[in-house]
Amino acid sequence: MRNSQFRGFTLIEILVVLIITGFIVAILLQSLQLVFRLQTHFGSEIFRTQNGAMYSDWFRESINGLLSDDEGGKQKFRGERREMSGLTLAPLDQENGTIASFVWRLEFDVGKGLTGLYFGVAGEEQPLQILAWESNSGRFIYIDAQNEAHDNWPPFLGKWPQLPKAIFLESGTGAQLRLIVAAPRSADIPLPRRKVIEAQ
Repeated sequence: MRNSQFRGFTLIEILVVLIITGFIVAILLQSLQLVFRLQTHFGSEIFRTQNGAMYSDWFRESINGLLSDDEGGKQKFRGERREMSGLTLAPLDQENGTIASFVWRLEFDVGKGLTGLYFGVAGEEQPLQILAWESNSGRFIYIDAQNEAHDNWPPFLGKWPQLPKAIFLESGTGAQLRLIVAAPRSADIPLPRRKVIEAQ
């Protein structure tokens, strides 16, 4: 009767298989970590981009809702390179359609090296930061009916309507330069206030 011999794996063969399996697992784990890092990075970039677009829309909406004040009113629209104020129908801190005073301001934080776009009310101590970008840059540009750009509104010389035709927010520098454009939708005629309507 023939003796059957069963040959098993040697210790060296088992070690080689374990080493190869270890290399494959290590490569797969590194690839998985890379995928997670990319997913986190792209997720944060998408979130930042979407938030940036949303905050830019907030700025546009408030400018689209600009209103003229009464001839003797204290809340006529005023604009400088880094600050503007007036009345809007689209305030960020109240229900849309509410006539409210506002201030848009650009401020540079030296410690962080960031310029921030802030929305608030005149005299308010803690305005709401909407956008921020690196470097001490940014300005508001006011466009008149002839498409001429001005650093202040109303310009110093001449007779001008209370509201500009459009307002540009320029932020960043170089390759990071960004321009947000908004235009008031209302006519340059003050809306009748409640006290005026009641007096009629």
